[in-house]
Amino acid sequence: MVREATPEDLADINRIENYWIAESFAHFGTEPVPRAETTAAFQSATGRFPWVVKTDSGKVVGFARAGVWKVREGYHWTTEIGVYVDPNYQGKGVGGELYELLFPKLHELGFHTIVAGIALPNDASVRLHERFGMTHAGTFPEMGFKHGSWRSVGYWYRILEMS
Repeated sequence: MVREATPEDLADINRIENYWIAESFAHFGTEPVPRAETTAAFQSATGRFPWVVKTDSGKVVGFARAGVWKVREGYHWTTEIGVYVDPNYQGKGVGGELYELLFPKLHELGFHTIVAGIALPNDASVRLHERFGMTHAGTFPEMGFKHGSWRSVGYWYRILEMS
């Protein structure tokens, strides 16, 4: 089932995010995110920036969220998105299912531009974002240092069609 996230999902969301912090360069965090920080981020997003989850047998196996791109007022209608999937569910279409719910919600909320940053290389994430109509805008070289090496970050965007 894919649905909007609730406070009851935050422990699983926190678990998945912390896995990617510890095991990958896909998330540039280097320390585990405390549960309280996940809760605060969810509460501040509620009503403005949707978070969605995919569940299997009541357990969250992936999540996608939208958030602030930049804080200045002119960026109000732009959002940055991210998606993380439990490693046991990777390659099973979970990311696509999450975006199939998230993208229409962003359109309904009136967002004009969606932005996604992808730590490179990450062919699976690039394919996912391009499947949802996102276009590569450019790559910033050696933007983050993690697990002993510098990583470049590519940025993808999509302009949402307005009805």
